[in-house]
Amino acid sequence: MAKRKEEKRSPTLFDFIAAGEKKDEAKKPTATEPPVRQPRDVSDELYVFIKKVGRASKDDVTKWAKGRGVTPSELYKALEKLLVERKLRKKLDDEGNLVYEVLG
Repeated sequence: MAKRKEEKRSPTLFDFIAAGEKKDEAKKPTATEPPVRQPRDVSDELYVFIKKVGRASKDDVTKWAKGRGVTPSELYKALEKLLVERKLRKKLDDEGNLVYEVLG
């Protein structure tokens, strides 16, 4: 006797969702994965640095951040926080370079 071909049913939305749940279960953190680093607030440290030097160029600030292991996103958030709080002012110097100054 000849075997009858089994009909394959087309995938449904529920099949897709069930497959996604299986992937989530399979992706549990292992001991070999490094922990996710939480962003830190470096605005106070940055403010002290700029206050100490009086006027800091963008290059000086990025060098300071690299030396302390600050990520670019953490640096940007700290700068924006200080600018919104009106503790810093950013402007261009005579050569057209971006400079941060302490207000008040």
